[in-house]
Amino acid sequence: MTPEEKARQKIDQWFSDAGWKVVDRDNYEPNCTAVAIREGLLKGNLEADYFLFINGKAVGVLEAKREEIDPFSNNVCEQAVLYARNVPNIYQVYQKPLPFIFTSNGKDLYFCDFRKQDSCFKQIMTIPTPYELVKLLGINDYFSGLPTLRKKGLRDCQYEAVTELEKSFRSGQNRALMVLATGAGKTYTACLAAYRLLSYTPMRRVLFLVDRNNLGKQAEGEFGTFRLTENGDAFNTIFTVNRLRSSSIPSDSNVVISTIQRLFSFLKGDTIEDNDNDDDNEPTEEVVLPPNPNLPHDYFDLIIIDECHRSIYGNWRKVLEYFDTARLVGLTATPIPETMAFFNNNRIVNYTLEKSIVDGVNVDCRVYRIKTQVTENGGAILEGEKTKEETRYTGVVKTIINK
Repeated sequence: MTPEEKARQKIDQWFSDAGWKVVDRDNYEPNCTAVAIREGLLKGNLEADYFLFINGKAVGVLEAKREEIDPFSNNVCEQAVLYARNVPNIYQVYQKPLPFIFTSNGKDLYFCDFRKQDSCFKQIMTIPTPYELVKLLGINDYFSGLPTLRKKGLRDCQYEAVTELEKSFRSGQNRALMVLATGAGKTYTACLAAYRLLSYTPMRRVLFLVDRNNLGKQAEGEFGTFRLTENGDAFNTIFTVNRLRSSSIPSDSNVVISTIQRLFSFLKGDTIEDNDNDDDNEPTEEVVLPPNPNLPHDYFDLIIIDECHRSIYGNWRKVLEYFDTARLVGLTATPIPETMAFFNNNRIVNYTLEKSIVDGVNVDCRVYRIKTQVTENGGAILEGEKTKEETRYTGVVKTIINK
């Protein structure tokens, strides 16, 4: 390996650790969130060692040298500035010249914010994350600072689900449906989506709606064991996770876990006890919210709805729609037409049971035939025997005698 290749190898790792995807220019895809392109083409047949893009727009360059060359020397810095000034018109940019310029030899790293009149190169310790550069630019885009998602530690369906969710939100969609087979890791996927959106966007509060209180306890445990974070710490040590178990929500809560029944009681100001008595509290008609609910309509930035195919959400719809500024994400293994309609037919992933069996995530069923006298020989209602007849529509039950 040449000295130049050794330096590039270290710089590649720095970018990767900071959330950038490092690719050769022939492998660049515009839908990558944050990417560092090796040997990026510029005007006059110039090539930037690393050409940086966020959401398809160029933001900076890095000039790489072997370790023996000082990256702070005038020649290296001037070369990097030249590259920042020579971006072809075919590229979208946040501004010209490019605002951020880096130089490095794989050992030392220097940075220049070229927007400043007295701009100069200063030594820094690490490559900035995409989110940090987005904040420096003051970009008013909710999702522009999301780092590239790495596949390590994820199933393909989970990677696809989170990637497509973020792509959907960037395109302006406010509702998205994830169809993931039972056993594919829906809650883990939800934890990952919540972590990334809380970490790298202005989102600050997430509501995780569960179908039953015992599932809420399980979800609380999963948020506690989720460690696919930037530094490997557990989710609940980075963000505050609380299950709604009383008539107050701690002010520092980042994730609130609740059933929709309990959330409705909270909005009405009812006393809440931490038991399972409200699980079966299903209304027969659409609920009506109080004039002044206990939470403002913009309290939650994101609502994740587990088992969203349940018909229960039909009558609870106004509770969800009260939080009209929140983005909604549905999780289910078995969507029904009403589910698709509620999420504007925006199904971002469709990982079926059949696919999960092929992938080895789930196992196929085995059919065992059990023989009984009735299944083998059939049965009959004899003359004079009494049977019950129920009319499903009215619920009326009659006892009749077979004649």
